[in-house]
Amino acid sequence: MKAIKMLGLAALAALLAMAVIGISSAAAETVALCEEALEEEEEECVARFSHVHLSTLEGAKGKLLTSIVNVQCDVLFLGDVTSENDLAVFLMVEGSFTYSNCGGCEAEEVSEQSIIVIRKVGHETAQVIGEGEMHVKCSGLNCYYNGVGLEGTAKGPSLSSETNGSVSVQEQSPKKVKGLFCPGSAKLDIVTTPLSKTYIVE
Repeated sequence: MKAIKMLGLAALAALLAMAVIGISSAAAETVALCEEALEEEEEECVARFSHVHLSTLEGAKGKLLTSIVNVQCDVLFLGDVTSENDLAVFLMVEGSFTYSNCGGCEAEEVSEQSIIVIRKVGHETAQVIGEGEMHVKCSGLNCYYNGVGLEGTAKGPSLSSETNGSVSVQEQSPKKVKGLFCPGSAKLDIVTTPLSKTYIVE
């Protein structure tokens, strides 16, 4: 399992490396998740988050849309910032997703851990790339999906419509791994928000 985990980390690092091709080291932005916005005279934040807590809000469940059934669940992610690349251009977060209140369906994470990579792309804005595997079971649906390469956008409190900031993944297509009578395609729509205000800064 450790070898599979390291393979996943390497694959995500390669995706991020391709994403920053063509950006000079002078133009590449470093990234940190901070408890407070930077003041004009500050060059870096003092209080950085090392633990990440994201969840969907009440009445705004995460959705997996398929041609057979639409699965809607409350979603919670708990993880830790485990590493930065050598140039501090991106952060890597390892953790686990929990799915609940899925109506007549069940969903669970089956990968050892999910991996999220965060790269700052502008003021209070970051690109988010994820990887992890989940099992979804409903009447007429029993499928495993892998989220490797799914992309989303993170916004800090000053830009997000949510008080604490948000991570949005819209119309992304997880890859079917295995299962019976699984649709050829599925779409993932989800918006999560941090437990407390999380600023995306250099």
